Amino acid sequence: MSASGAGGGRVSDLFDRAAEADNLASIIIQGFGAVFLAIGSAIASGIITVADVIIIPLSALANAGGDLVGAIFGGAGQIIEFGALATALSIGPDGAFNIGPFTFALGVGAVLLALWLVTAYVSEDSTGNFVPGIPFDIPTPGFTGPEEEEE
Repeated sequence: MSASGAGGGRVSDLFDRAAEADNLASIIIQGFGAVFLAIGSAIASGIITVADVIIIPLSALANAGGDLVGAIFGGAGQIIEFGALATALSIGPDGAFNIGPFTFALGVGAVLLALWLVTAYVSEDSTGNFVPGIPFDIPTPGFTGPEEEEE
């Protein structure tokens, strides 16, 4: 008997075991065992699939959140780290002590100045359509958007 279709080798193995069985009861027991094995493997596969549906997106979200925090604060952290390193090198042995311990303060000050500039830009009243702070809209042919309310 040829079993060349769905199942392939598995089906031929089942037919071989059925041909080697001693009686009908062993064939039925092997059939029930195969059914229970199929049901158990389907349930296990379903549980693994559900776990993957939950775990993979959540781990990707956690990795993306970590990358976002690194992107937001990474540059500022590097500036402060380089300022601390320059301070350590300048006051250490064979250090030039040009501006010495003030390099760390300069690094922190540069970061704080950049944060202040971003905050000042964002908190500026938007009066123009492109550049905040200008009292007029720059004409844009073909683009019409909502106008600001008259004060």
